[in-house]
Amino acid sequence: MIPIGETHDGRADMTNFEMDLFDTRMHTAKMVKDEEDSCCSGASSRKSLVKPACLPITILSCLIIALVFLPLFKDEDLEAPVKMALVPICKDGCSLSLVESIPRGVSFPSGAPSYPSTWEMWKKMIDETNDVLDIAAFYWNLSDDEAHPSSDKGSIILDALIRAGQRGVKIRIAQNAPTGTATTYPDSEVLRVKAHAEIRNVNMSRLFGSGVLHTKFLISDMKRVYVGSANMDWKSLTEVKELGVYVGGCECVATDLYRIFSVYWRLGEEDARIPPKWPISYRTPYNFNNPMEVNINDDVMARLFISSSPQPFSPKGREDDLEAIVALIGRSTRSVSVAVMDFLPMTLYMPNNTFWPSLDVSLRDAAFRGVAVRLLVSQWEHSKKAAIPFLRSLEQINEGLPSKGGKKGSITVRVFTVPPTGDDKIPFTRVNHNKYMVADNVAYIGTSNWAGDYFINTAGVGFALKSAVVSNQLQAVFDRDWTSQYAADL
Repeated sequence: MIPIGETHDGRADMTNFEMDLFDTRMHTAKMVKDEEDSCCSGASSRKSLVKPACLPITILSCLIIALVFLPLFKDEDLEAPVKMALVPICKDGCSLSLVESIPRGVSFPSGAPSYPSTWEMWKKMIDETNDVLDIAAFYWNLSDDEAHPSSDKGSIILDALIRAGQRGVKIRIAQNAPTGTATTYPDSEVLRVKAHAEIRNVNMSRLFGSGVLHTKFLISDMKRVYVGSANMDWKSLTEVKELGVYVGGCECVATDLYRIFSVYWRLGEEDARIPPKWPISYRTPYNFNNPMEVNINDDVMARLFISSSPQPFSPKGREDDLEAIVALIGRSTRSVSVAVMDFLPMTLYMPNNTFWPSLDVSLRDAAFRGVAVRLLVSQWEHSKKAAIPFLRSLEQINEGLPSKGGKKGSITVRVFTVPPTGDDKIPFTRVNHNKYMVADNVAYIGTSNWAGDYFINTAGVGFALKSAVVSNQLQAVFDRDWTSQYAADL
């Protein structure tokens, strides 16, 4: 079990949120039955179904039972778009692979870790889909009007989606609501028309006043999933460095991620509002204290959970993404390695930005406890100027850290720069867009940058997996980048 901490509501397992309701309702039913027994007891009660004197109590009892138990059967069940079982427990083995986008012109020494490319894995997932494909996307930009040579992979993915829809796959897209007067994106409109995709816009500005749906994941046939940093953008496939995770043949993982998709799908309805209490069927039993047990790649038993942000998007049982990261860092004893595009202890996009030290403090606390912390942050033309002073302040605590039992923690920061290609300049490219962490033997892969907005009013997910094998693989990717020619000290 992943030793993390409590969920945001302090509940860990499935029975808690079912049984507290069930116990209350059974108590009510028992009181009604006691009254019936006292009223309807006696020899004559065996000769008639209901004594006349007991008729009002009987009617009242039926009404109470209907009121108490019917909601259990009408609780907005998360029925898949086609008749598929939502599988809560993993019985079979799952396949898992890290997935990367390596920008043009970026290369690593022979023997360095290498994993399937994002576009290849997406195409494989789409082509293998027979019934339903659910996609959560920040925006769409797979087609390129300027026909850059490196945009061909985006066209391949868009064509694969069109073919899937035309062969009968039901495609549903929950996307961030476009800004301005636009109601959708050109690519998703193409999918609506040519692939018969059903599309809903999640308007975070209406729900929170600001923010975006920043999530990036796919669910195929309720058995294959991708979660990672790559947007539905051709640049994310060839011009931006991305990292994600693919899990196949794992209905239980797909089911749990589908619960998050269903939150987006509901909030994409016209005039939707965040409910004060999410229905039971949206809840999950899996979180930091009660992770899902899965068999990975035939011989590795692992434990995982999927976290979500912002907190109001998390039904009971779902781990809040910020709390998950803080807990993972808090339980680390040896090392924490973080690769993220932005790291700042503040909000960035709010009308009145504020200091937001949660993750900054977590890293300092880990170093104080003797943990070796390494932080790899992106450096590109859109980097925030305030980032460097904050990052330097992290390193400046090293001399003041205590030595405990001969063990002393540390914080080391490096910046990663993706070099230009020398040909035509493509905007918003050439950046390390990764968002992951390795904390001891836990691999965490997310969709959010590490700044306040992404956890306060922006939708994202995190995939946390306790597995020595997978965490070693992700650590090797981090070490490859950390020691590469593209990384430099502050």
